[in-house]
Amino acid sequence: MENRSATSDANVGVVKQDTHATRPSKANALGDPTKADRIKQMGLDPATEIDAYFEHLGQADPEEMGLPAGEVIERYRPTLHTWGPWGAFQHGAPPAAILTHALQHCPGLPDGMRTTRVAVDLLGAVPYTEMRTRARITRPGRQILKVEAELLAEDRNGKWRAVASASAWRMAVLETTEVEKSFARPIPGPEQATEGGPLYEDWDCGYIDSIDIVNMPDPDEPEGHHRIHWVRTGKPIVAGETTDGVEYLMSMVDVANGVGASLDPREWMFMNTDLVVHLHREPEGEWIGISAKASIGPDGIGMTAAYLHDRRGPVGRSMQTLLVRPQAT
Repeated sequence: MENRSATSDANVGVVKQDTHATRPSKANALGDPTKADRIKQMGLDPATEIDAYFEHLGQADPEEMGLPAGEVIERYRPTLHTWGPWGAFQHGAPPAAILTHALQHCPGLPDGMRTTRVAVDLLGAVPYTEMRTRARITRPGRQILKVEAELLAEDRNGKWRAVASASAWRMAVLETTEVEKSFARPIPGPEQATEGGPLYEDWDCGYIDSIDIVNMPDPDEPEGHHRIHWVRTGKPIVAGETTDGVEYLMSMVDVANGVGASLDPREWMFMNTDLVVHLHREPEGEWIGISAKASIGPDGIGMTAAYLHDRRGPVGRSMQTLLVRPQAT
């Protein structure tokens, strides 16, 4: 396992600058347990809570988990910043982030390649208990390589089972600056955005409180519902460890479902079961721009699609499948 060192300048998610997003009142927001209630539910000690999404607890013995000897199993404790709005389980972003962290640090990865696609499947509710990750190369190659990872939690019978999984394609890099291009439109930068926005007002959970969000009308739809959002976080995925650009983006891009929502979350649940991100360029810097829109089908299923940006321009796209249901009244 690489990069178990202290954070550095490469940790783009750790240092925030002049945060100006205002947190409005959340009296009517979805999912608003008090912090004291959530601390009790998660079994945490507020005196030892850390300013990251996960705390690294060392490695586990794979044979004690019924896994082959020699596998590298990393142990993590989720923090209050992982809690989500849909129920007593984590927001989708922290599991995607810790899985991407496992993919990026999988033992045996060769140099000279980068991640081009990450696909995350949420197999069930991700609890607030100890998490474990395992990653392995499943398709080795010099030009194209695939790596897969699992996020494991202990069930009531003491068995460790996968609650989320992810895979990533990695490709060998080659200088192509001469023909670099993107067909995605440019969007205004975060300095042109307004403070706060619907995501703060409609949602209340530890994860949303851990990120900064600014938004603006879509220049192509100035009077429409759709808005462009810029997000950033000052929290690393794992306390004391470096967060690279791909991990940093994956720690926030799940909010595309919220910012692209076409339904009122107080009336409808639209929970995503997956997250697929394609990157034609590695993201840079602290701000991630998200231009997202949701489509809802006639049979309780939907989809959110987003264009992803950094200050330099477009970096890729994301897709999410939605389970759409009325909120219980």
